[in-house]
Amino acid sequence: MDIVKIPKKLRDILDTLRSGQIESGLAQLAEIKEFEPQKAIVLAEFNYFSSNYELAMVNDEKALPFDEQWYAGNILSEHFFAYTSAAIISNHQKRAENFYKTYLAEKKQSDLEDYRFNTYKHQVSQHLAKLKGKKNLTIDPAPLKVIKDGKEMTGFIAQLKKYKPKLTHDSVKGAEYLLSFMFEEGNTDESLAYYEKYAEELTNGDNHLHAARLFLLTGELEKAKTAIRNYVKIWYPVEYIQITPMRLWEFEDLYPILTKEFKEEILRIPKARS
Repeated sequence: MDIVKIPKKLRDILDTLRSGQIESGLAQLAEIKEFEPQKAIVLAEFNYFSSNYELAMVNDEKALPFDEQWYAGNILSEHFFAYTSAAIISNHQKRAENFYKTYLAEKKQSDLEDYRFNTYKHQVSQHLAKLKGKKNLTIDPAPLKVIKDGKEMTGFIAQLKKYKPKLTHDSVKGAEYLLSFMFEEGNTDESLAYYEKYAEELTNGDNHLHAARLFLLTGELEKAKTAIRNYVKIWYPVEYIQITPMRLWEFEDLYPILTKEFKEEILRIPKARS
């Protein structure tokens, strides 16, 4: 199965959707002929973020078996997280289990290289386990925790001087480097205060996601939402058919703030053009 080239007319529609003009973009998308798997991916992303979970599952069931028509592997992995979550929320675990088993059986019949089939097999097995309620699987992000007596800022500054001597801790680039370490090893309150100082300028999505997760752990829901908004604004699609940051579905600890209203807000935040 070959990768399908997306024509400019469809790319322009996808840019419209990413710009937050959802109704206009969907109306234009409905007029496009062919490209059914690609359109189904787009509609799945829209429906997951509109809390239309059963319809989103239908969209993905139509699209994901044709995943070799696009090159970005994160589409499949991110949609799997959303699909599994939707199945659990809507009490459709058995349906999802049947889909995953059928999906893998079809991949096995397609004579893929062993390493590619094993990648599919691993992902499917993990999501089948997730459907049964298992936690802390190998595909899940590493947990974060609130740290009261962590590594001090002076230690991080020394680390920066040693490994990135051209950077300073009071700069955006210095913060981009240090935050990933601080969130895991430093005092949580100090790390989040340091994040907030540079948040509007940070371009590393992980920093925003980790900050949101920690803000939730400390009970600061509005600051968690602000960190997610910062992430969405700098999110960039790997593939044309990605219209919104599906990666959010990987983080179960973020689900408490992914309300219907907030997900719809995320859909309408202007994002980067492809």
